[in-house]
Amino acid sequence: MIFTGFKRKSNQIFFNKRVVEVQNNSNNISSEKVKKILIFLDDDGSEKDQIKRELLALFQVSENDLRIVVFSKSISKDQVTEEIITPKDFGWYGKVKSEKLKNILTNTCDLLINYSKVDNIYTNTLLLQYKAAFKVGFSHLDNRLYDLLISCNSIDISLFNKELKKYLKILGKI
Repeated sequence: MIFTGFKRKSNQIFFNKRVVEVQNNSNNISSEKVKKILIFLDDDGSEKDQIKRELLALFQVSENDLRIVVFSKSISKDQVTEEIITPKDFGWYGKVKSEKLKNILTNTCDLLINYSKVDNIYTNTLLLQYKAAFKVGFSHLDNRLYDLLISCNSIDISLFNKELKKYLKILGKI
């Protein structure tokens, strides 16, 4: 298992090089309304249903326009779904190996929300490669990847969603 550390380090090198390029080529924020939403969650996924209900009510979008991707450190054979990604889906130097991850990256969305409680190199690599019009996360995460960071406890999802709604109204996104 020594290679998992090397693989993680190679992905970190890719991320560090690529984040500078993305910052230099950053786009202006679009002023379009939110129609499609992508959500990143940690592997516990316990608040998945709560987040889904709150966001469907908040943005008044259909369930088809709301996609949830869960990052898990490992996955059992009976859990195989399109919405769960693991480190095995990534190759060396940020390369995408799995088809489900390629499908995620080929889609676009108006709003990407990262509910991750900790900074994760694989989630950050995915955030870096994903084309989203507007990216939101908690303030303790890497600020180079997001358009808006909300400062609140990562356990308090309702407060985060309330603040998200307030700022998106100000920006004219909803």
